[in-house]
Amino acid sequence: MNLKLTTLQLQSFCFCPVFVSKLKKPSKGKAKSSLPQHLYRRFSLHEIRVATKNFDSHLVLGKGGSAVVYKGFFDDGASVFAVKYLQHGSSRQTMLEDFLNEAQLLCQLRHQHIVSLIGFCDEGDKIIIVYNYMSQGTLFDHLHGTGHHDPLPWKQRLEICIGVACGLHYLHTGAKRAVIHCDIKTKNILLDDQMVSKIADFALSKIGPFSLSNAPIRIELPPLDEIDLETGQSGLLGTLGYMAPELFKDTTLVTEKSDVYSFGVVLPEVLCGRKVLKFDAGDHNHRHIISWVNEHLKNGRIYQMTDPYLEGKIAPSCLQKFLDIALSCVHVEEHKRPALGEVEVTLELALELQNKADFEVKRLNPHGEVMYEEEAFSASAFSFPDYQTDVLWPHGSSRVEDTFSWKSEDMLSDIEELCR
Repeated sequence: MNLKLTTLQLQSFCFCPVFVSKLKKPSKGKAKSSLPQHLYRRFSLHEIRVATKNFDSHLVLGKGGSAVVYKGFFDDGASVFAVKYLQHGSSRQTMLEDFLNEAQLLCQLRHQHIVSLIGFCDEGDKIIIVYNYMSQGTLFDHLHGTGHHDPLPWKQRLEICIGVACGLHYLHTGAKRAVIHCDIKTKNILLDDQMVSKIADFALSKIGPFSLSNAPIRIELPPLDEIDLETGQSGLLGTLGYMAPELFKDTTLVTEKSDVYSFGVVLPEVLCGRKVLKFDAGDHNHRHIISWVNEHLKNGRIYQMTDPYLEGKIAPSCLQKFLDIALSCVHVEEHKRPALGEVEVTLELALELQNKADFEVKRLNPHGEVMYEEEAFSASAFSFPDYQTDVLWPHGSSRVEDTFSWKSEDMLSDIEELCR
């Protein structure tokens, strides 16, 4: 089977539409014979109904245009899983068969920082996928105050980022075939009961050549105006705000460096607690977070951009190391972005610097709180690329309303709502 352009049909919890590959025809045999039975569990529809109390609305974890996800209690309550009920009309069977074909490859994707597929149900016209349940929700929830979560401490944020980098490094180099995620964002980073980060939602992912070949995957990109205004997703591209600049071209080579860029957007989001696209009240310069961070760094306002909850909690040496790697990830030129292995190691070093600094503060003041004075940083302390606005947004602007000036006012209004 030719896997060069194959799309993973797996989705986790982000509820984006499934893209059904047109490069191969589904098997004419029964779908159930396609999936290795020892790898995944086949659930009966009765089991699913019992686990979800007949799809009780009180057990809904989330909804999207393509699916509803329920919390399900299986095995007499001993197991809790997330149950995704796919809703795609007449294309259900084709979608399931494609999913089963792709699922054969997912036996390669066994990693502590990747959400695991548990099983599925394909009884009648129902297409239901069962995943591990992540009790702590998404990183987005914790950063932006949704779900009534307490703010995350700095070192926990670092550990979460290290876990994501580790998972991405595995996707790019650890499996038999390279996997480009194509939709890294804080809503696709889930947290388990131990706050261990898990990469989720492989609906847009691309399976490439053997991971040692480092060959890029060529894909045709859909028009930019096919953005889903409800979710921010844009066809096969990813999600508005996290997409690498090269993905705004009509055609492009998608490589692992597209994931690096998206993760580089996640890092300042974690540091600042600011949404990637932000509409400030009374401010018409509605900035992408990278433009916003760039402005603060150039003006020496590094501490004014960090999450207020983290005030005095970040060691200066750790902060500089963290920002250095974040900024290198969002370099405009793909080949100048680091590999995920380097990102992972650098984030681990940043955590080590934080731990060493904390130890020294505690040694000098055993009974006091670990706090750090603000340290002056000059713009020259950071290897920040000289960004031009036309690479942050299409049509030559870093301002959201200029970017979409060629669209209707209604669409701009929807984009504003998305960013709030």
